[in-house]
Amino acid sequence: MVNTKKHRLICQIEHDYFLIGIHAVLEDYRLAYFLNETFNICLKKTENNITFLKKEGSFSNFDYEDKSSFCYWSLINNKQFIEQQVNESQCNIFAKISSTYVLITEKKTIDYFLKIEGDFNRSKIQKLTQKLNTIHNVMTAYELQPKTLKSKDFLIF
Repeated sequence: MVNTKKHRLICQIEHDYFLIGIHAVLEDYRLAYFLNETFNICLKKTENNITFLKKEGSFSNFDYEDKSSFCYWSLINNKQFIEQQVNESQCNIFAKISSTYVLITEKKTIDYFLKIEGDFNRSKIQKLTQKLNTIHNVMTAYELQPKTLKSKDFLIF
């Protein structure tokens, strides 16, 4: 009889990026514009929004790849508001229903995520966050730990 060893392969996705939560009263394109102006980058809207098979909603995304410093920036909308007409025959104030879809449900108060991959360290992120807080109509911005999020896999694309 031959002894055979069983090996178990555990696959864990490593989250090697920095994540900043942003509370702002700006539309996504306006925030992208202000980020471009403040940090001298060039965030551009991707052709396709972020969608998932088992999750409702479609979330806008702006990307920028800095080839000189090997950094990849993503501005991700955490909320999507959809207003639907219920019954066109009735003309009243309750004829429209609005729905809100959230990408990261445990952080539903956050409006946007700024995801930065590449050659960044903690002190650069702290300076970046301080600078983010000086942008007009950004109420607050702070660093998040991706490992603590339950639905962190929605940020991998």
